[in-house]
Formats: sequence, C-alpha cells, structure tokens
Amino acid sequence: MAIGPFPVTRISVTTVALMLSAVAGAAAGQLSTSPRLRDGRLPVQIPEAFGGGEVVLELTVDSSGAVTRADRIRATPPYTDLLAHSAVAWQFEPATALIEGRPTPVAAPVLVVALFRPASFYAGPAPGAPPQALGVPSPRLPRLESLVMPAYPATATGNGLVLVEIDMSRRAEPRGYRVVSPASGFDNAALDAVRAWRFGAPRAADTPDRLFVYAVLGFRAPLAPAAQPRE
Repeated sequence: MAIGPFPVTRISVTTVALMLSAVAGAAAGQLSTSPRLRDGRLPVQIPEAFGGGEVVLELTVDSSGAVTRADRIRATPPYTDLLAHSAVAWQFEPATALIEGRPTPVAAPVLVVALFRPASFYAGPAPGAPPQALGVPSPRLPRLESLVMPAYPATATGNGLVLVEIDMSRRAEPRGYRVVSPASGFDNAALDAVRAWRFGAPRAADTPDRLFVYAVLGFRAPLAPAAQPRE
C-alpha cells in the first residue's frame, strides 16, 4: 500500500530530531568551572588587633581538590597569616575544563578576599597597619575593584567570622551569594556587604564559564567609649 513507508520515515525523522536535541542539551549543560569549596573552616578566633584589615589570597587547587599553595596578594598583619594557615587546609571540588567534550578535573586558582572590621562602631580608618600589595592575581581570576566594609549588627555580640561563596559568570557577573560557614548573627550583615563588592572580568581567554570567589568577613566587637573624667 502507498501509505506503508510514510509512518516509518516520520518516526525516523522524529527520533533523529530528539537525539540531536538531547545531544545539544547535554553539550549546553557542560561548563568549565573554577574550584568550588567543599569544606572550609575558618580560624577559631580573630587576633586581638585594634585596626581592621584587608587580605587577598590566590589559592592553587590541584585536580584532586587539595590546596597546594596560598599566594598572598594583599596583606594586613596579623590577619594574613591567620587566614592563609586556615585556607591551605580547605577542600574543594576540583575545577573542570572541557577536554574532548568532557568535563575533566584540572588544577586552577581560586580568589579569596577577606575584610576585617576594626574594633569600633564606625567603619572608617582605625589605627593599625595599612594593607600591603604583594603581588598580582592570575589573569584567570576576577579583578577586585572595590570593597564595602560590613556594618556591625545592632543585635550581635562579640566577634564573628563569616564565609560567603560568590557564584559568578566568566565575566565576573554575580549570579548568587551563599553563606557556607555555620549560621550566626553576622550572616545578613556579611551578605549585605559582599553584594556591594565589585569585580572586573578576568583577562585570560581560557577563563572558566562558572567562577567561584570566596569572601571572609571578620567582625570585631566594638570597644566601649572611654569614660569621661568627672570635673
């Protein structure tokens, strides 16, 4: 009968179309990524320093997810050593690159930016050592353009440290923020500050499609105003 071949042809075309669509969808879902934190513990205590500080680290993470080195890009003693000694023990999901169409674990850098409040009610300059520029980060990392100091929460007490993950596109456009340290009364203040930070796109052509940057916010309990002498 004349109608015999047409259903077979129609089914074949539909099947091929579905297969091509599935392949295209899988390819579109395969992205190169920078390392993503799996386990990152912060220091137990903040150093007894009156002034605030800025720290920028570039971590090198190998294809197993282990940190092999921590380069100091911007330093403020005593915060730099404190953070670097903790960061070298962090564990990551390794970076992936598309090799022959497959996501493959590779070594890659990670940017860590830390900002520590001075022990005062105001976020302005405070006594202490100024940050020192010690190097230039990898061109595969987002460029830090500006920072905003977090406010000390009105309902908080004591000192606190918050670790925030920033999920970015390859052009350093933020796509999401997530607190990855244990919940505390400082989380909202940390997120408010980090959302106001600004980054520039990496300069390297082989920048991953998805970038993860880590922000550490340190809060020092404000010092009580000195008592005024009685006349």
